[in-house]
Amino acid sequence: MQYRTHRNAGRTAALAAVLLCGVALVPPIAGAAGLGGKAVGSESVTSAAWGVTASLTTMTFTNNTFQTSTVTNNGTVALIAESYSVTISNPTTGSPTFKVFQCAVAWSATKCSGGAGTQVGGTLAKNSTTTITSSTAMPVNGPLYLQVEPASVTASTVVTISTKIAAPTQLRAAVKTNQ
Repeated sequence: MQYRTHRNAGRTAALAAVLLCGVALVPPIAGAAGLGGKAVGSESVTSAAWGVTASLTTMTFTNNTFQTSTVTNNGTVALIAESYSVTISNPTTGSPTFKVFQCAVAWSATKCSGGAGTQVGGTLAKNSTTTITSSTAMPVNGPLYLQVEPASVTASTVVTISTKIAAPTQLRAAVKTNQ
């Protein structure tokens, strides 16, 4: 009987050692599966695409009629701001000026939800190139609506709008999740 008890004690010790090794390996596996692990270190976006495109980038003004363009975030990262390079041509006569306004919904009869929208940048003069910045958040595939409003146009004037993103300052911070 003593031999059998000693033999069982040896098996129990061996089994306990195997189980102890198995338990030591479970927490990293459980953490990787999202079952209660702990992240150590810092996180950063290693790969993303950002981009903003405008439906209309060149507008020709022959009078003081407002023109609009729809801007869409076609990247994979949400934006907290967008910049635009606005170039005003030098008409043969006159000194037209332009203002750019934005709206979260489509313009209707030159109104943004019954209001005037929000001006982006200052008053832009002929024969100039100016970078203006909107501080409106833009989700992925989300639109923003621009309206260019001229004043004192007496000769054909071309306004060109080029979108620009200043990474990383205009990118929305990555959302951390516990999965």
